[in-house]
Formats: sequence, C-alpha cells, structure tokens
Amino acid sequence: MTESGIRIIKHNDIKEEEFKDPICILGMPGIADVGKFAIDSLIGQLNAQNFMDFIFDDYPAGAIVDDSLLSAPKAEILFWKDPSYQRDIILITADAQSLTPKGIYRISNFLTEIIYQCKIKLIIALGAYPVNSRKIDSKIPKIFASSTNRELLDNFLSKNNCEKIQKGVIIGANGLIPTLAKARFDIDGIVLLAETDNIAMLNEDITDLKASITLLEMLKKSFMLPIKKKYSLDNIEDITKSLQSKKDQLEKDLGTFQFVDMDDKKKSLYI
Repeated sequence: MTESGIRIIKHNDIKEEEFKDPICILGMPGIADVGKFAIDSLIGQLNAQNFMDFIFDDYPAGAIVDDSLLSAPKAEILFWKDPSYQRDIILITADAQSLTPKGIYRISNFLTEIIYQCKIKLIIALGAYPVNSRKIDSKIPKIFASSTNRELLDNFLSKNNCEKIQKGVIIGANGLIPTLAKARFDIDGIVLLAETDNIAMLNEDITDLKASITLLEMLKKSFMLPIKKKYSLDNIEDITKSLQSKKDQLEKDLGTFQFVDMDDKKKSLYI
C-alpha cells in the first residue's frame, strides 16, 4: 500500500495478521493534548513496541529536537502483545495534526487502511470535550461518548459513568479515523472525550493531565488494560508539578530567543 506524500518506516517484522483479536486505541494531538498524553502514558505503561512510523508532507515543516537528536514530525503505530494471548493492543498517535483539512483526510484514510489490515474490530479514540470551567467537577472530569454503532454506545454507557455527545463536531483525526473505518470497512468505533476547560481552545500551552488520566482510568476499568497505579488521579499533583518544572525549564531555555514579530508574540522562534 502506497500513498503520495507518506513515507512508511517499519520497525518490526511482525505481520499484521499475527495480532491476536486486537483493539486499536488512538489519541492525536488536540485541545489540551488530552488524548495525546493518555496514549503516551499508555505506551509507557505497556512498554509498547514500535511497529511503523509515517512521515507525511502535510505535517508542520520543521524538525523536532530531543536530547540533541533531530527527527521529523510523524505519526506512529505501536503494539502490545498480550502475554495471555487474549487480546493485543494497537496504539496510534502523532507528533502533530496535519496542517490542512485535506491532509487530515489523507492521513486518516491511510491509517484506516492499516487498521483494517491488522484485522482490528474496535477503535477507541481519546480526546477533549471543552466546557465552561465553572461546570467542571474539581475532582473527576466527566467523560462524554459517541460511537459509530448505536448498540455499542448503549452497552458502553450502561456499564460506565459517562454521557452521550448529543450534537457537535469532533475535529481532526480522533473523530475522522473511526468514522472512515466504519464507512469503508465496517469497523466499529467509540470516541471518549474528557471534559476540559474551554480556555484550552485558545491556549495551546495547556495540558490537562487530570482529563487524560480520567480517560486512562475508564479504559482500565472498561477494557481490563494492565495499567499500573502510577498514573492515577491520586497522584495527579505530583505528575503536574514534575511536568510544570520541565516546562518552566524549557521556557527559560527558550528565553534567549527573540520574537520574530513583536506585535504578535504568538509568532515565536522555536528550535
């Protein structure tokens, strides 16, 4: 399978048909990076193995620097093989969303074909549901659900403390991949969105860890995932302080760079 503008880098020789009754969990960058942080945490918890990377010409034109090493923005698929041979897990995330609506359709469509080849029967997409901060429970954010299958949705709601998404638009690949998978291959999907402060829609620096961890807790309960206690609402303050410390240091390191346009400070020079 090929697609113009998408380069595939395969890291593992495992064949798609070798996965045992797999489910797919995906979380792309978005509002407060709720889905992205949840997937990254799950990858660490499961010690998931790299399967494929995808370098796409509609991702932001720049290089990512991590520990002095350069890499291109990419989407990636990882996997976890269940030692009990009951159900493997395919994990999908990316460094960025595509820059154009056409690009989002192209990469979503491409990833949908990979999902089909892996014989996945269920896709679980994770993201954020922006609401007025005054409506958010200070302890546990609500989770809202939508699905490509009415019966699947009703069954999930009957077993979990979450609410239906009655109307709206789920922007980006988190909503589009399950939709295309259903339309093209009749693969069922469910989208779980944890509420976050709607100010995150205006401030890209916000990461809502509480919302992400609430999603992880629901995944652990609903799909019996081997998630350790390390990532839980009980120690959210410690995790937040750790990430804030790293963020403060990064801002300090970037402080020596000047703004490209002093009239518009959002146009900052990044390395």
